[in-house]
Amino acid sequence: MSSHFLQEASEACFNGCCSSPFSTQSITKKQEEEEDHEFSLITTGASFLTRDIKFTSQESLPSLHTSFYDLITAFPDYLQTSQADHLRTTEYQNLSYSSSHVLLNHTGQQQPLFSYSQSISGSDQSLFTLSRKQVSSGEELLSFATEESRFQTRMRRRITSFMNLEESEYHMILTQDRSSAFKILAELYCFKTCLNLLTVYNYEDEAVEEMIRISEKKGVKPKAAEFSWPSTEIVSEKLKRNIARSKRRRDKRGLFVFPLQSLVTGASYSYSWMSLAHENEWHVLLDTAALSSKDMETLGLSLFRPDFLICSFTEVLGQDDGPGFGCLFVKKSSSQALSEAPEHITNPANLTVVKAEPAWENDENALGESSLDHTDIVEVEEEDDKTIIEFRGLDDADSLGLVLISRRLKSLTLWLVRALTSLKHPGSHQPEMHLVKICGPKTRPKRGPSISFNVFDWQGEKVDPLLVERLAEREKIGLRCAYLQKISRIGKNKKGSDEKQNLSLRVSVVCVRLGFMTNFDDVFRVWGFVSRFLDADFVEKEKWRKKALEKNKLCD
Repeated sequence: MSSHFLQEASEACFNGCCSSPFSTQSITKKQEEEEDHEFSLITTGASFLTRDIKFTSQESLPSLHTSFYDLITAFPDYLQTSQADHLRTTEYQNLSYSSSHVLLNHTGQQQPLFSYSQSISGSDQSLFTLSRKQVSSGEELLSFATEESRFQTRMRRRITSFMNLEESEYHMILTQDRSSAFKILAELYCFKTCLNLLTVYNYEDEAVEEMIRISEKKGVKPKAAEFSWPSTEIVSEKLKRNIARSKRRRDKRGLFVFPLQSLVTGASYSYSWMSLAHENEWHVLLDTAALSSKDMETLGLSLFRPDFLICSFTEVLGQDDGPGFGCLFVKKSSSQALSEAPEHITNPANLTVVKAEPAWENDENALGESSLDHTDIVEVEEEDDKTIIEFRGLDDADSLGLVLISRRLKSLTLWLVRALTSLKHPGSHQPEMHLVKICGPKTRPKRGPSISFNVFDWQGEKVDPLLVERLAEREKIGLRCAYLQKISRIGKNKKGSDEKQNLSLRVSVVCVRLGFMTNFDDVFRVWGFVSRFLDADFVEKEKWRKKALEKNKLCD
């Protein structure tokens, strides 16, 4: 959104000239006391979160300008994040409104995020090359990690500094991607002596599923946390029992695999789970896939010190057609856990690590001025013979800062949640039928920038999330289908008593994830797209079109 529009909106808002379709009175003192300090900072204005407003057609939606006024009425501090809009305008022109693309899901799961200068390079030269090597043991893996060129040393120092890790405390191993890091750890971890694997994921994750499959081949019976419905929060008592079980039964410890938040629903989890696992002699693997750039920088690793940590730099390194990589950090004092015997390796090909070298290393002309303007990682020889490696994506996040990014994402996420739940089918439904049902936390302040939901037609029938994903893709909007798992809820048995009921091994949902370059135009267009499903004719037409396509595929 342009700075001119921001200024115009600011003046209109603070002069009291704009009316919001969602606005109500300021949040109550009780609400402020319940919410944490950071959240209260961004909700000092009037809030739309409690007013029951409904929109029954796409045509009834307020305009972009009116909706933006509503955002800044509820979150006036959003106006202080205009630096992000300026950065998007100057460095990410490829994400401008004229491109018709909506910037969502750029972290981890979909296409990487690259600045304009990174994606218009005039040469065919890659930024760096990745050489692959297969290792056969934990000892060889860690030995490989210590064999560094000057370029690799600089890269490691930049990444460990960014992750706020103590450089002397961890080994850093580069992998082909995040999934490869999980495979390496699953293959080398001493499951033969540490017999347990406990995971905490409320959604299906291919990398984690592969770790589970490898452990099962080694005789492990993995366990998983359960999650309540529809908040998708951890069922605490069950997880506590699973963590404490190894100590109570005097089993040898195992591997506790833990993300700090859900990549799909945005549900956030406490660091205390890692502490509890350590107290019960588990090795802890912290998965940072759901965290944004600045979130990772502020991890409390100096206090909790996970034994292993996996992250991915696909979205901030390389070019559109170039390499990214994953990182596996191994705490040096825990490295003895990577002691699996070679005969217990299920697939040696899984033990593939990579080494990064600058592509221009042997090219005297590769360090010309133009290459400096169009690369994400740049090696420059200075007079004092020091090497500088520049990470454009991380530097852009650094220039904005944690507070700005957090406030911006919370504002956009909570506004979109409220906007989606304001869509209701027209008619005399008793009670009124919501178009969208949120799966996961709604207005809870401590939530990540991911929203999962399902769309329902006027008859209350769930619209296939794969159909929603396909239609969104046609509109260049990055929604995706995901699958929730390990869901349970409290229901009534035949005697009328509360009883835990398993829902389904697989609950398909639509997922939207915001990133640090997402702006209000993006979330407004998501809202507008979803509102199209209020039109029964639109839904039926697309259902028939999908059936016709499936029939044609069968005929082919």
